[in-house]
Amino acid sequence: GVAGDVLYPDIKYCFLVIGFSALMAVGGVQFLPEGNPLLGRGLLVREEGVPAGKGTLDGEVAQAGEYVNAEEERPKFHSLESEEKLASSYWEVFGDRKTLVLCLTGFFFHFANANVLLVLGELMGGDNEDGSVSRSAIPLIASAIVLAQFTMTVATYVGDALTKRGVGRKPLFMAGLLTLPVRCALIIFWKDAGDSWLLSTQFLDGLGGGFFGLLHPYLVNDIAFGSGRFNVLMGLTASCFGLGATLSNLLGQMIVEKLGHVASLSGSLILSVIPVALFALGMPETLGQRGKAAQGRAMQVETIDFSKSGGAENLGGGLMV
Repeated sequence: GVAGDVLYPDIKYCFLVIGFSALMAVGGVQFLPEGNPLLGRGLLVREEGVPAGKGTLDGEVAQAGEYVNAEEERPKFHSLESEEKLASSYWEVFGDRKTLVLCLTGFFFHFANANVLLVLGELMGGDNEDGSVSRSAIPLIASAIVLAQFTMTVATYVGDALTKRGVGRKPLFMAGLLTLPVRCALIIFWKDAGDSWLLSTQFLDGLGGGFFGLLHPYLVNDIAFGSGRFNVLMGLTASCFGLGATLSNLLGQMIVEKLGHVASLSGSLILSVIPVALFALGMPETLGQRGKAAQGRAMQVETIDFSKSGGAENLGGGLMV
């Protein structure tokens, strides 16, 4: 926003800031720890040598019964082939009803949501008489984004604290979804009230984005735990979310051109009810289900042959791996 205001009217140079930020992110990735790929895939509950109850995921699995890979003595993975023998088929994970509900919920949420910020910026900043972007629009849009990001940070912190206290995934995710129809309604109602009123609606954007972004990987791990397909499911759901956002920007701005800002916001308001209904009716509470889901998958494994990857003995299907 500062760069755009200083460089106005050559606002195209603002993209250099985005490029610089991207390079900084690429450089920062090099300092992240690689981690345990088996733990990341949900094929392990804890690292080697970590006692029971002290693992990264021990607090997230259900408390009854034995769990996949929860044994102190477990097979050693010698190759990708032996690791893949423990992984579920893609269809088993993709065919889960919870997967479909999460994908559709995220698609419609972003389909309704992505265009709202564009319309909000157009309502706040306005245009010059020649149709060009006004100078005040740039810092206003930047302020809207920063305000939402700040609120998102606070919402993520609060959501994490509530999750650790045992609050379920569903009520927190529903709280995030419900912010969108309220936000759309307020923007329509306050469209002529002034920039400050419109800008204040970004608190709801940050609240919804914070809860949505926090709970997304939790829900994916609840669904895919023990399957070895966590990353695949994260990619599938993120692709659905991205597709919804892309269509939202395209179709939302087409409606703005043909019918105006209020019509576009009204469309987002109507669409925002769909993910709320889908998630409320179709998604069960997933907190505490990771161990049960993993145990069910393990019982389907009849024989695991490690002979090709180090000569380990074959393990019967009744053994928790």
